[in-house]
Amino acid sequence: MRAFTLIVAGLALAAPGLAGCAGVGALLAQTSLADQGQVIAQRRCAGCHAIGLDADPAAVAPPFRKLARRYNPFTLSARMEEISAHGSGEMPPILIRPNTARKLVAYFDTLR
Repeated sequence: MRAFTLIVAGLALAAPGLAGCAGVGALLAQTSLADQGQVIAQRRCAGCHAIGLDADPAAVAPPFRKLARRYNPFTLSARMEEISAHGSGEMPPILIRPNTARKLVAYFDTLR
């Protein structure tokens, strides 16, 4: 009986923490695709590309603001598929999953 009481007490103490985790998931679900795409761009692309609206003189690859004007969402998605499979110029092939591409396309849309 004592073990049962300890388990119930432990679950009661853990419940608020678990509810907090659900709250974090709900907060992430509310983050826009464009915001998620910007985070991906900062992590995966900013080493070579200027990913924002400002010029980055250290960037060796085309700035995202220029690419955003060059491609519409459909052609940008197709281009990401090509890059994922074959690379582009000095850019090696990098895996860009469809869900990641969708987020990046949404971010590119904010740069137009």
